[in-house]
Amino acid sequence: MDLHIYTFAMNILKKFKSIKTFVFDVDGVLTDGSLLVLSDGQMARRMNIKDGYALQLAVKKGYTVISISGGN
Repeated sequence: MDLHIYTFAMNILKKFKSIKTFVFDVDGVLTDGSLLVLSDGQMARRMNIKDGYALQLAVKKGYTVISISGGN
C-alpha cells in the first residue's frame, strides 16, 4: 500500500474515534420506504435485519443511537 494512502486512512480513522453518537432518519434510510398496515390498523415500517443488528452492536459498544421519524 502506498504510504500516502496509508497515512490518509489512519488520519481518517483517528477522526472516527471522536464519534460518540449516531443520528438516523428512519424513513427512507433504515427502511425500504414501504408502510405495512397491521390487522389492528397500526402502521409499521419494514427494516433490514442487518441494520437492526448494526444498531444493537453500536449500543453494546457504548455509542448513543438516536432515531428520528416523521411517523406517529
